Amino acid sequence: MSLTLIRKPFAMQGLAMIIAALMMNNAHASSEQEQIQQLRAEVTELRALLELYLPQIKQQNDAPKAIEMSSATVVANNDNANTVTTEANQKPPLSFNTASGAQVQLYGFLRGDASYQAKGGEGIFNRINKVDLEGAEKNKDRFYSTATVTRLGLDFKAPIEDAEVGAKLEVDFRGGSSNDTIRIRHAYLTYNDWLFGQTTSTFLATDVQPEMLDFNSPLGIGTFRTPMVRYSGKLDSDISYAIALEKSNDDNRVPAFTSKLKYDFAEGKGTSSARVLLTEARSKAAFDKDHKQISANDSDLGWGVAVGAKYKLTDALQAMIDYSHVKGDSKFLLYSNNAFNVNPNNLDIHLNEFDAFTAGASYQITPKLRSTLAYGAMFADDSNDFAKQAVTDATQNKTLQQGWWNVMYSPVTPITFGLEYIYGERKTFDGQKGKDSRVGAMARYNF
Repeated sequence: MSLTLIRKPFAMQGLAMIIAALMMNNAHASSEQEQIQQLRAEVTELRALLELYLPQIKQQNDAPKAIEMSSATVVANNDNANTVTTEANQKPPLSFNTASGAQVQLYGFLRGDASYQAKGGEGIFNRINKVDLEGAEKNKDRFYSTATVTRLGLDFKAPIEDAEVGAKLEVDFRGGSSNDTIRIRHAYLTYNDWLFGQTTSTFLATDVQPEMLDFNSPLGIGTFRTPMVRYSGKLDSDISYAIALEKSNDDNRVPAFTSKLKYDFAEGKGTSSARVLLTEARSKAAFDKDHKQISANDSDLGWGVAVGAKYKLTDALQAMIDYSHVKGDSKFLLYSNNAFNVNPNNLDIHLNEFDAFTAGASYQITPKLRSTLAYGAMFADDSNDFAKQAVTDATQNKTLQQGWWNVMYSPVTPITFGLEYIYGERKTFDGQKGKDSRVGAMARYNF
């Protein structure tokens, strides 16, 4: 029994004893009129006591309700329409000020991954373009685990005079050949509408890709992060654009040109984008030990176009789709073939050309449980000169296909557990096939 409930009966008993004592004292009054006057005075005194004491009881009884309401949870939708629970009195993220006055916010997550690979490519994460070909399987029935995808980031913001100045630094531990050293993911500064530094290419649209537990990301999209100079702006409240010069292949003499036009529609339920890429495909001259030239000193124009969209069908269900057509590039989209090959007879370069596609749907089963089912593919042009020469190259693929299904569970706001199954196939230009089949699991703590 609570202290408040115990104290209330004692208070009422005390009041009753006061009344009884006062009435006993009045029993010896000399006249009925004096008794009435004295009783009236006592009633007035009793009323004053009750008015003084009862608000305290009400306040004490309401206090536990107020505490209960302050720790209640509310439901909110994030940018990916994944419903999560957050505490109403949640503390703000860790932040501090630098000596120069910039506001700094720390973010990131600790993450552990494990994977059982029935067959596929070597390594814990997605390598659909390099899975073993039939008859030469060596990467099967293997278990992997890692914590190298743990991520740390700092966001900087420094309002200076009439300018908006910001910066970002984000790292993980997937650098080096052993994948256990620090790697820079994002490192850039912003000045009003300008961005200078390294971040995700403007030609890509990661906001319309289906969720995948696998850290290497799904087939059919890109995550290429590269140094750039970018200018962004808005045409109106729903239409924005970006234009950038970005670093592409190391051998290129000029930067790649990328642009994006983004349109938000249906009162925030949907988003779409159209993107353009222009880049150089360049081959530097190379010679064998006899000083015979074996590689061209030539270049050609590579290009790409892409469109994508995401739409929230209901509060719990959303669908996404993205399509790209690229010629003469192997950097911007994942798991693509070489940008070109060289004819050994005349040293001409032949550009690779392909289509990439991804589609999926995510469903918020409960505020703490969500699931995604998706498909991705790459189809290379098998009628051009690149394909005719790639028939003898088992590392180049005519088609890649991959499907995945995952379940993500967040028992409390900062923690997420995930389970995913992936099945994929690759086919070379000479008809050889390889298969990918694996199960992955993840545990992540966001901070």
